Amino acid sequence: MKPKSKFLRRSAQLLILLFFSVGIYSCGSGNAGGEGTQVPRTINAEGFRAETEPYTVQIRATGELLSFEEVELRTPAAGNVLSIHFEEGQYVREGTLLVRIDSRIWEAQKKGLEAQLLSAENELTRKKQLLQIEGTSQEDVDQSEARVSSLKAQIEEMAVRIDLARIRAPFSGRLGMRNFSLGAYLSQGDIITQLVQTHKLKVNFDIPARYASLAREGLEINVISSSVGDTTQARVYAVDPVINPNSRSLRLRGILENGQGRFIPGDFAQVVMDVEQNENAILIPAEAIIAELNSQVVYLVRGDKAERREVEIGTRTRGRVHILDGIAAGDTVLITGLMDVRDGSSINLMRLNQEAGL
Repeated sequence: MKPKSKFLRRSAQLLILLFFSVGIYSCGSGNAGGEGTQVPRTINAEGFRAETEPYTVQIRATGELLSFEEVELRTPAAGNVLSIHFEEGQYVREGTLLVRIDSRIWEAQKKGLEAQLLSAENELTRKKQLLQIEGTSQEDVDQSEARVSSLKAQIEEMAVRIDLARIRAPFSGRLGMRNFSLGAYLSQGDIITQLVQTHKLKVNFDIPARYASLAREGLEINVISSSVGDTTQARVYAVDPVINPNSRSLRLRGILENGQGRFIPGDFAQVVMDVEQNENAILIPAEAIIAELNSQVVYLVRGDKAERREVEIGTRTRGRVHILDGIAAGDTVLITGLMDVRDGSSINLMRLNQEAGL
């Protein structure tokens, strides 16, 4: 076969293969352009039109009830328990004698020192008289004065030890339990009992840092016991000067009267505090909010399209959420169809507000 004929035959075969490939591709493209093309789906959804309304910004927090004053009474000086003057759980007044540690040795030493002091003072008086007639030296007088001062210091030390052996209530309150008996030896620092004041209580609670500017002394709060359900009013009397950098919260402390003993220290309570009256607040249904990583999102309806919008939320109340930023009056947010909606989705708004049963 001639080289030219061989070349023509191969060229014809390549052209035939090319035509077949184009045909197959055209058929496939025609099908894809017909039945295979997906038309964007319209989402049927319900909406809520945001309007301004009066709203009291209310903070709810978990608080901890603390006794107004509380102390663990410990033995200031070691010794045997000579007498016990209280009952467990008893209410005592400030200064009441609770326990007496054996101090008889110190009392005897104090008497001996007092006798020495009397003799030293008499000797000092004589030496001062002799000094006037030059019967002694100023040095002897100074030594006698030093001995008198030393004995007075020792007597004062014994008096302090004797006083420490009589353990008294530092303030009025109710006593706890004791774990020792009459005659027991107590080392210095051993626990005698606990003393707490319960006629007044403190309540600690934290509020979000964004409300820090509204926190002030004198604010009235409602305190609801988590154990018994009783409610009472309290007053904020202290505001922490520093925001907690970990929780981004600010600690407040209130005081409440507890004369009837309804509240118990150590219990948890719900704290409700009104911090601000907003006459033009925007509240939307809680189901409109989508929680995403580090953000809160809603979908607005613009014409017939969905628009994703990040919002800043405040407090919640009965299924509604206070919107601080991101939504204006007149905006419509989706409250259904949120599982399928995306930014730019076509929306068929079926019902709005009261028509949706809101």
